[in-house]
Amino acid sequence: MRQLEEAGIIRGYRALIDPAAVGRSLRVFAGVRLMRHTRADVVAFERGITGLSEVVACHHITGNFDYLLQVEVADLPAYEDFHANQLAALPAVATVTSYVTMKTLSAGPG
Repeated sequence: MRQLEEAGIIRGYRALIDPAAVGRSLRVFAGVRLMRHTRADVVAFERGITGLSEVVACHHITGNFDYLLQVEVADLPAYEDFHANQLAALPAVATVTSYVTMKTLSAGPG
C-alpha cells in the first residue's frame, strides 16, 4: 500500500456517507448546457458550481450537455429551490435537464 501511495497510484481514501443520514435523500443528475463557451464563461461557471455544497460531483462532458452534475438534497422541494435560486443563476447557464434517481443499484464498496 505504501509503495502504491508513494508512486501516486493511490491518491487518497474516502468515507462513504449515507446521504439519507445527513438529510440528502434525493439524488438528481442534472445536465447543464451553457449559452456561450468563452473561456471567461466556462471559468465563471466552474468557479460558481464548485461553491455549491449540494453538488457532489461535476463532470465536464461531451455530447448534448456541457456538464453533468450529481446533486444531493433533502427532497423535491429542496431541489426545486436549488435549481431556481442557485443553479439557474450561475453565469452562462442556458438549460438544465434534471433526472431524478428512483433507485441506485450500486453505491460502491461496502
